[in-house]
Amino acid sequence: MRFSSKNLAAFYYQLGTLVQAGVPIQKVLASSRKTAPRAMRSTVAKLSKIVNEGVPLHEAMERYGRRFEPLDRHGIRMSERSGALDVGLLSLSHYYESRAAARRKLITGFMYPVFLMVVAVCIHPLIALILGNLTLTQFLWDTVGALARIVLVCWIISLLVRGSFRVPGLNLRMDRLLLSVPVLGRLRFDYALSQWVSSIRLMLRAGISIVPALEYASRTVPSPLIADAYQRAAPLVGGQLEVSQALASTGVFPEELIQFWATGEESGKMDEMLDRLARFYEERWRNRLDQTAIWLPRIVYLLIILDIARLILTMAWAYVNILNSF
Repeated sequence: MRFSSKNLAAFYYQLGTLVQAGVPIQKVLASSRKTAPRAMRSTVAKLSKIVNEGVPLHEAMERYGRRFEPLDRHGIRMSERSGALDVGLLSLSHYYESRAAARRKLITGFMYPVFLMVVAVCIHPLIALILGNLTLTQFLWDTVGALARIVLVCWIISLLVRGSFRVPGLNLRMDRLLLSVPVLGRLRFDYALSQWVSSIRLMLRAGISIVPALEYASRTVPSPLIADAYQRAAPLVGGQLEVSQALASTGVFPEELIQFWATGEESGKMDEMLDRLARFYEERWRNRLDQTAIWLPRIVYLLIILDIARLILTMAWAYVNILNSF
């Protein structure tokens, strides 16, 4: 089981600040056994024991497999080799803090629309229950049962989508399909771009050159479409074309990313351009999420109003039929 982004951000920040202050990593880990996030303390104690035996931190982390992301282990390995472990740890902290903030933003943005959807499911049966047209058992079936069926369908769809991303070829088609979904598709793609750019920036700060950083970030990006596009661009990088031109040749990366990248290549300030790109895409997907959070309740409101109008018309029509029967 992997640790949460929130816990990893706090853990790496604690390690990075102490290493930056000149404290040896052995002492840092020893003190972190009691101060690290509670869910990580047992693992930190084991890491401390292994590192005290003279094993580098990245090798100690590799013994725990999926508990730490490959990106973490790779970034720390490069940071240790370059003598800038504090920079690598603090960069990882920033990376996971951004991920945790993204998760909080997504949950907050969809809480209200989900609440309204629950109201939309319950309102019609509730009116029927009040009018005496439904028994309590029927009401529970129409509300709790309907919500359970919706959750089940969403869960099955989620399993199918996640399963498709594990199948080579199918994952690429699924990513393209999701990108075509209005609003949510672009939101997901912008989020993947922000994570991709942040990973490259993290690798550069860890002392890795741009081409290996691109290669590694593309293997860990949560978008098969971006990963495939870079694999197609990779043979052109360094030989025939600049990185920006190679990325542009794929037709996948947005124009603004290509422009930022080309500016970084011309000015020699690639790290600064990547900072701007990461902030740009982070702000854009957040803005898209805000717009989604604004419009989803409006759509649900409209559906509720239409359902109430349908109910009123149905009752009125039934009343007219009763009058005509006399």
